[in-house]
Amino acid sequence: MNPQTRKQQNLKAIYRALLELMMQKPMAAISITELCQRAQVSRTYFYRHYQNFNQIILAYQTQSMLSYLRRLPKDSKVNLADLMTHYFELTKSEANTYRLLIRNDKLDVLLQTFQTVFQLLIKQNRIGGHSSRLNEPYYLEFFSGAVINMAVNWVNRGLVESPRYLGQTVARFATHQHH
Repeated sequence: MNPQTRKQQNLKAIYRALLELMMQKPMAAISITELCQRAQVSRTYFYRHYQNFNQIILAYQTQSMLSYLRRLPKDSKVNLADLMTHYFELTKSEANTYRLLIRNDKLDVLLQTFQTVFQLLIKQNRIGGHSSRLNEPYYLEFFSGAVINMAVNWVNRGLVESPRYLGQTVARFATHQHH
Protein backbone atom coordinates (compact mmCIF):
# COMPACT_ATOMS: atom_id res chain seq x y z
CA MET A 1 0.00 0.00 0.00
CA ASN A 2 1.50 3.35 -0.96
CA PRO A 3 1.92 6.10 1.66
CA GLN A 4 -0.82 8.25 0.07
CA THR A 5 -3.39 5.44 0.27
CA ARG A 6 -2.36 4.62 3.83
CA LYS A 7 -2.67 8.29 4.79
CA GLN A 8 -6.19 8.44 3.33
CA GLN A 9 -7.20 5.22 5.09
CA ASN A 10 -5.87 6.51 8.42
CA LEU A 11 -7.73 9.79 7.96
CA LYS A 12 -10.96 7.94 7.13
CA ALA A 13 -10.50 5.64 10.15
CA ILE A 14 -9.82 8.44 12.62
CA TYR A 15 -12.65 10.57 11.19
CA ARG A 16 -15.17 7.70 11.41
CA ALA A 17 -14.01 6.87 14.94
CA LEU A 18 -14.42 10.51 15.96
CA LEU A 19 -17.98 10.60 14.60
CA GLU A 20 -18.89 7.33 16.34
CA LEU A 21 -17.60 8.68 19.65
CA MET A 22 -19.43 11.98 19.07
CA MET A 23 -22.68 10.01 18.79
CA GLN A 24 -22.07 8.75 22.32
CA LYS A 25 -20.83 11.92 24.02
CA PRO A 26 -19.87 15.54 23.44
CA MET A 27 -16.61 16.09 21.57
CA ALA A 28 -15.09 17.79 24.61
CA ALA A 29 -15.44 14.53 26.57
CA ILE A 30 -13.55 12.39 24.03
CA SER A 31 -9.94 11.55 24.87
CA ILE A 32 -7.17 11.22 22.30
CA THR A 33 -6.36 7.76 23.66
CA GLU A 34 -9.87 6.38 23.13
CA LEU A 35 -10.05 7.99 19.69
CA CYS A 36 -6.76 6.38 18.62
CA GLN A 37 -7.79 3.00 20.04
CA ARG A 38 -11.10 3.06 18.19
CA ALA A 39 -9.47 4.17 14.93
CA GLN A 40 -6.61 1.67 15.42
CA VAL A 41 -3.98 4.34 14.85
CA SER A 42 -1.15 5.28 17.19
CA ARG A 43 -1.10 8.35 19.38
CA THR A 44 2.13 9.23 17.57
CA TYR A 45 0.16 9.28 14.30
CA PHE A 46 -2.40 11.61 15.86
CA TYR A 47 0.17 14.07 17.22
CA ARG A 48 2.18 14.03 14.01
CA HIS A 49 -0.82 15.02 11.88
CA TYR A 50 -3.28 16.91 14.06
CA GLN A 51 -3.26 19.49 16.83
CA ASN A 52 -6.93 18.91 17.67
CA PHE A 53 -10.12 17.10 16.61
CA ASN A 54 -11.28 20.02 14.43
CA GLN A 55 -8.33 19.41 12.13
CA ILE A 56 -9.44 15.81 11.55
CA ILE A 57 -12.89 16.97 10.47
CA LEU A 58 -11.45 19.77 8.36
CA ALA A 59 -8.96 17.43 6.64
CA TYR A 60 -11.59 14.79 5.89
CA GLN A 61 -14.29 17.16 4.68
CA THR A 62 -11.86 19.13 2.52
CA GLN A 63 -10.52 15.92 0.99
CA SER A 64 -14.04 14.72 0.26
CA MET A 65 -14.91 17.97 -1.56
CA LEU A 66 -11.62 17.98 -3.45
CA SER A 67 -12.10 14.39 -4.60
CA TYR A 68 -15.41 15.47 -6.14
CA LEU A 69 -13.73 18.41 -7.90
CA ARG A 70 -11.07 16.10 -9.33
CA ARG A 71 -13.84 14.17 -11.11
CA LEU A 72 -14.94 17.30 -12.99
CA PRO A 73 -13.66 17.75 -16.55
CA LYS A 74 -10.25 19.44 -16.49
CA ASP A 75 -10.20 23.18 -17.19
CA SER A 76 -13.97 23.32 -17.37
CA LYS A 77 -15.85 26.02 -15.52
CA VAL A 78 -18.59 24.90 -13.20
CA ASN A 79 -21.60 27.13 -12.96
CA LEU A 80 -22.48 28.19 -9.46
CA ALA A 81 -25.92 26.51 -9.42
CA ASP A 82 -24.37 23.11 -10.25
CA LEU A 83 -21.53 23.58 -7.81
CA MET A 84 -23.94 24.52 -5.01
CA THR A 85 -26.30 21.68 -5.94
CA HIS A 86 -23.40 19.30 -5.46
CA TYR A 87 -22.51 20.93 -2.16
CA PHE A 88 -26.07 20.36 -0.90
CA GLU A 89 -26.06 16.76 -2.22
CA LEU A 90 -22.88 16.17 -0.24
CA THR A 91 -24.50 17.80 2.79
CA LYS A 92 -27.56 15.58 2.42
CA SER A 93 -25.45 12.43 2.19
CA GLU A 94 -23.56 13.58 5.30
CA ALA A 95 -26.64 14.90 7.14
CA ASN A 96 -25.95 12.87 10.29
CA THR A 97 -22.41 14.20 10.42
CA TYR A 98 -23.73 17.74 9.99
CA ARG A 99 -26.14 17.19 12.88
CA LEU A 100 -23.28 15.99 15.10
CA LEU A 101 -21.13 18.99 14.15
CA ILE A 102 -24.00 21.42 14.72
CA ARG A 103 -24.72 19.85 18.11
CA ASN A 104 -21.05 20.22 19.06
CA ASP A 105 -20.85 23.87 17.93
CA LYS A 106 -18.50 23.06 15.06
CA LEU A 107 -19.95 25.41 12.44
CA ASP A 108 -16.52 27.04 12.19
CA VAL A 109 -15.13 23.78 10.82
CA LEU A 110 -17.85 23.56 8.15
CA LEU A 111 -17.22 27.19 7.29
CA GLN A 112 -13.47 26.70 7.04
CA THR A 113 -13.88 23.62 4.80
CA PHE A 114 -16.22 25.47 2.47
CA GLN A 115 -13.92 28.51 2.28
CA THR A 116 -10.85 26.37 1.59
CA VAL A 117 -12.48 24.61 -1.36
CA PHE A 118 -14.23 27.70 -2.70
CA GLN A 119 -10.97 29.67 -2.58
CA LEU A 120 -9.24 26.95 -4.54
CA LEU A 121 -11.96 27.09 -7.21
CA ILE A 122 -11.61 30.87 -7.44
CA LYS A 123 -7.82 30.59 -7.71
CA GLN A 124 -8.14 27.98 -10.46
CA ASN A 125 -10.76 30.16 -12.18
CA ARG A 126 -13.20 27.24 -12.22
CA ILE A 127 -16.42 29.06 -11.30
CA GLY A 128 -18.38 30.19 -14.32
CA GLY A 129 -21.22 32.69 -14.43
CA HIS A 130 -20.25 34.31 -11.15
CA SER A 131 -19.59 37.97 -10.73
CA SER A 132 -16.24 39.69 -10.42
CA ARG A 133 -17.15 40.23 -6.75
CA LEU A 134 -15.41 36.95 -5.98
CA ASN A 135 -12.13 38.77 -5.50
CA GLU A 136 -13.51 41.62 -3.43
CA PRO A 137 -12.45 41.75 0.22
CA TYR A 138 -14.87 39.86 2.52
CA TYR A 139 -16.89 38.38 -0.35
CA LEU A 140 -15.65 34.87 0.49
CA GLU A 141 -16.65 35.29 4.15
CA PHE A 142 -20.03 36.74 3.19
CA PHE A 143 -20.80 34.06 0.64
CA SER A 144 -19.62 31.05 2.67
CA GLY A 145 -21.42 32.29 5.78
CA ALA A 146 -24.66 32.49 3.81
CA VAL A 147 -24.29 29.02 2.26
CA ILE A 148 -23.35 27.32 5.55
CA ASN A 149 -26.24 29.05 7.31
CA MET A 150 -28.63 27.79 4.61
CA ALA A 151 -27.18 24.27 4.88
CA VAL A 152 -27.51 24.18 8.68
CA ASN A 153 -31.11 25.39 8.59
CA TRP A 154 -31.93 22.94 5.80
CA VAL A 155 -30.50 20.03 7.82
CA ASN A 156 -32.29 21.18 10.98
CA ARG A 157 -35.61 21.38 9.13
CA GLY A 158 -35.26 17.84 7.84
CA LEU A 159 -33.89 18.38 4.29
CA VAL A 160 -37.32 19.27 2.92
CA GLU A 161 -36.28 20.89 -0.38
CA SER A 162 -34.10 19.21 -3.00
CA PRO A 163 -30.35 19.93 -3.23
CA ARG A 164 -31.02 21.28 -6.75
CA TYR A 165 -33.56 23.79 -5.41
CA LEU A 166 -31.08 25.04 -2.82
CA GLY A 167 -28.24 25.18 -5.36
CA GLN A 168 -30.33 27.28 -7.72
CA THR A 169 -31.48 29.52 -4.87
CA VAL A 170 -27.88 30.25 -3.83
CA ALA A 171 -26.93 31.03 -7.44
CA ARG A 172 -29.96 33.32 -7.79
CA PHE A 173 -29.12 35.18 -4.55
CA ALA A 174 -25.41 35.43 -5.37
CA THR A 175 -25.77 36.68 -8.93
CA HIS A 176 -28.69 39.05 -8.32
CA GLN A 177 -27.60 42.52 -9.32
CA HIS A 178 -29.01 45.55 -7.51
CA HIS A 179 -29.50 48.57 -9.73
